[in-house]
Amino acid sequence: MKNRLKELRQQRQWSQADLARELRISRQAVNGFESGKFDPSLDMAFKISGLFGASIQDIFIHEVKDPMQTLVERFTTFLGFEFGFERFTESAIDAIKFAQSEASKARSSKLEPEHLLAGLLADPAAPSARLLGASGMRLHETREHSFESKEKPKISSQSRFVMEMALQIVRLRGKKSIGTEHLLWGLVRLSETGHSTLSDLFQRYEIDLSTLNQKLAEAV
Repeated sequence: MKNRLKELRQQRQWSQADLARELRISRQAVNGFESGKFDPSLDMAFKISGLFGASIQDIFIHEVKDPMQTLVERFTTFLGFEFGFERFTESAIDAIKFAQSEASKARSSKLEPEHLLAGLLADPAAPSARLLGASGMRLHETREHSFESKEKPKISSQSRFVMEMALQIVRLRGKKSIGTEHLLWGLVRLSETGHSTLSDLFQRYEIDLSTLNQKLAEAV
């Protein structure tokens, strides 16, 4: 049986011997539980449940997640709020990862809206890049960069606003996936609040916001 015992133990930074001492069993028993070689007794399952403050079902009746689910959960934790049934599209996840990389490259302690914009432009085939291109931006100006970053800068309050706007439009439209077009929608909404850096970037890239808004209304 697949279970989360090893994961929960490592979150506490415990060795198998540490957990064995807490449960008053042998390290070999802990190893057997974690590897699925054998299951704990019901009494032991309740003891483990109480130790980690999680339900027995959550620890031992555990469905293995695919890589995309894991990424979605990681970004949900990173953003600091729940997305309900919604999930990020693969291109949106890549855009956020690229934005993280841009923030790290700029030695910024926070992921700012300008980093998100760079992420939305990173893949010319992404819906956001196509929408920006159709609104006057010359996409060849974008530069290549890694989609991976060792650093995970905190999200700024302005970027959180962008994410919340993306979430709102997805729910308003009754959709289940947050795509790059929805993140772009959030950025445009932020620029309308007087965010000078975004406004300057849109102007520098020669983006016709009127055209972009019209195309976004059709896309989202």
